[in-house]
Amino acid sequence: MEILAPDVTVWTDAGGKRKPAALRPVHGRDKALRFFGSYARKGGAGGLRLGYRRVNGDDAVVLFQGEEPYAVLVLDLTPDGDRVSGVYVISNPDKLTHVRREEA
Repeated sequence: MEILAPDVTVWTDAGGKRKPAALRPVHGRDKALRFFGSYARKGGAGGLRLGYRRVNGDDAVVLFQGEEPYAVLVLDLTPDGDRVSGVYVISNPDKLTHVRREEA
C-alpha cells in the first residue's frame, strides 16, 4: 500500500453500531493497513464490495454489503497528490441513508 503516506491518519464514525471501528484516530501506515485488513476479513465473510459515488460533493469509495451501503471512505491526498494522507470512514448506518444503493 505505497499509496498511503507514512503518516496517514484514519478517522472512523461508526456511531457504536458497526465494526470494525476505531475509538481514536489511527496514525501511521502500518496501523492503517491493519485496520483496513479488518474490513478485508469482513469482506471475505460478509461479501463487502467496492463501488464509487459522489457523496456530499466528494468522490468516495462505498463499501456495499448486498445492495446496502456499509461504509463510505473519503480520501485526502498529500499536497503533491501522489499519496493518501487521510481517510475518513463513515459506517454509522444512520449517516448512510442518503447514499444510493448498489446499482445493477
